Amino acid sequence: MNQAAAEKDLIVLAADADIREAARGLLGRSECLGIARIEFDVIRHNDRDPGCRTKAANYLRPHLGRYARSLVIFDRDGCSSNDSREDIQGQVEGDLQRNGWQGRSKAIVIDPELEAWVWGYPEALPVLRWNESHRDLKQWLGNKNLWPSSAQKPPDPKKALDAVMRRTRLRRSPRIYERIASAANFKHCHDAAFCELRNTLQSWFPLPQEAPSGG
Repeated sequence: MNQAAAEKDLIVLAADADIREAARGLLGRSECLGIARIEFDVIRHNDRDPGCRTKAANYLRPHLGRYARSLVIFDRDGCSSNDSREDIQGQVEGDLQRNGWQGRSKAIVIDPELEAWVWGYPEALPVLRWNESHRDLKQWLGNKNLWPSSAQKPPDPKKALDAVMRRTRLRRSPRIYERIASAANFKHCHDAAFCELRNTLQSWFPLPQEAPSGG
């Protein structure tokens, strides 16, 4: 395919509304991601995580000519596979490569789930209506056996997030993930799936080189 003839730069296939909104929030912040501005669309798979794992190529086939590149993003938890994150990604990418997306597609499997990204950003606290410090939050969750003091993040990030939202009386909504993604400073995020996503986007859509100043 001639990528220059594509209508838009990127299509993202997300497993659910939460990932869809997080992706929209992230991709709208090209400067923070270190990428050029892009035109993109984010769609969701009707069969959620298992659908993204086994049917992404079929789902994206109608979009082959419209987009230069494609991303598939889903959770390892709930995708109906016990394989490693890397192996699952390889399987999905193989399907995409064999179905027309050669050299222009990528799968991102979040391990264990999207909520793991929430805990890397202090900017998430106001969105979650938590008015105390990050240290207080960790101690509060630790008292509930949801965040061991030696762990960088809660071992069950979704359960921990649900506990916080119950305390702050915040209703679960996909909009929460979009707001966190739109506000977070993720330059120093060390989550493997997020770093792979950011590195992929930077390789696909590099920042334009500044023209040398005239002498």
